[in-house]
Amino acid sequence: MSLQDKLNKIAKEQMDYATDNGSSVLSTCAERGWDKDVWDNKKEIIKKLRDCGYKVSVKVGWGVTDIITTRIK
Repeated sequence: MSLQDKLNKIAKEQMDYATDNGSSVLSTCAERGWDKDVWDNKKEIIKKLRDCGYKVSVKVGWGVTDIITTRIK
């Protein structure tokens, strides 16, 4: 699977979950043990979510970035 396919899959999973449940959270971090592709490309994932009409907010705490996706009614 290419990197672009992986990022599209992650974005789609977040959108599907937010559509079904109202919101979703994707957490990422630069530390070992976390998915480096998600960390390095988080801005691209956020752009994809926003381009598809979802509200996206970002919260950072203790080195972890939470990307919160909310369904817009």
